[in-house]
Amino acid sequence: MNTRFVEAFLWSARLGSFRAASDRLHITQAAVANRIASLEEDIGARLFDRDAKELRLTAVGTRLLDYGERLLELRQQILSLGRSADEVSGLVRIGVIETVVHTWLIGFLTNLRSTYPGIEVQLTSETTRALHRGLREGSLDIALQTDAVTEAGIVNVPCLPMEMGWVGPAGSDESVRVEDLLREPVLTMSPGSQPHEALKALYRDAGIPLGKVHCVSSIAALAKLVRSHFGRALVPLPPIYEYVGRGEVQILRTDLPVPPQRLVVSYLEGAASDAIRLVAELACLASDQFTTSVKAPRLGSTQ
Repeated sequence: MNTRFVEAFLWSARLGSFRAASDRLHITQAAVANRIASLEEDIGARLFDRDAKELRLTAVGTRLLDYGERLLELRQQILSLGRSADEVSGLVRIGVIETVVHTWLIGFLTNLRSTYPGIEVQLTSETTRALHRGLREGSLDIALQTDAVTEAGIVNVPCLPMEMGWVGPAGSDESVRVEDLLREPVLTMSPGSQPHEALKALYRDAGIPLGKVHCVSSIAALAKLVRSHFGRALVPLPPIYEYVGRGEVQILRTDLPVPPQRLVVSYLEGAASDAIRLVAELACLASDQFTTSVKAPRLGSTQ
């Protein structure tokens, strides 16, 4: 069985379309469809119901999800058998946004250090705009942020998006209309960030002039301000789950959807160091594994 066929199936299932999977794998949409058709022929059963506008997994496709994930993990382990981790070395300068710091970064760096002791990481936490500048100027090797860097010579690898939504102080009403939220003080991430842009779009769609918006780059500070009834916040949700679990804030149910926060791993195409390319690939893998495994607390939950 060709593992590339399985990879095409997994990304189509995760992202909900062959087009999105083709963008993620850097191949044509037809190639994705052909790989999945070949996989279906190998297995002897259909994996997707293609009658609807969006892909729906069949019963066999649903069962294959877990097997496919395990198969690709085994492939990665097999490929690494012939190469000593000690052979990969060098300094890798990584820039990350606050969302990454508060979710999967620590586990990723811990695993990287134990698996590849020859790689030295220099870490910077900044806004997406600042990380783009660092990559262009050569002060960073890898940027983990929300938007592709649209310049020749820079590789952009999209990762699975992260859920975004509203949070308020614990004990408040958990069901709120977005229009009511927009007429009160609102908190979000730094100016120009994806949450900030999403918030401005909500004001435009509601026909409401931009109100009192407080931009705070620190997730911890945002949670503290929300807990203190300074305002409710539009934020990426996974970094907030720990504060929800401690009973400091709660996730709100609203009447309008919010697009998820993107995450893109960007690095220079001509990176001279094998370590840079390896770390970029592993970072995207770690991000996707976190996104598919993280469990959201129930609305209104304080446990």
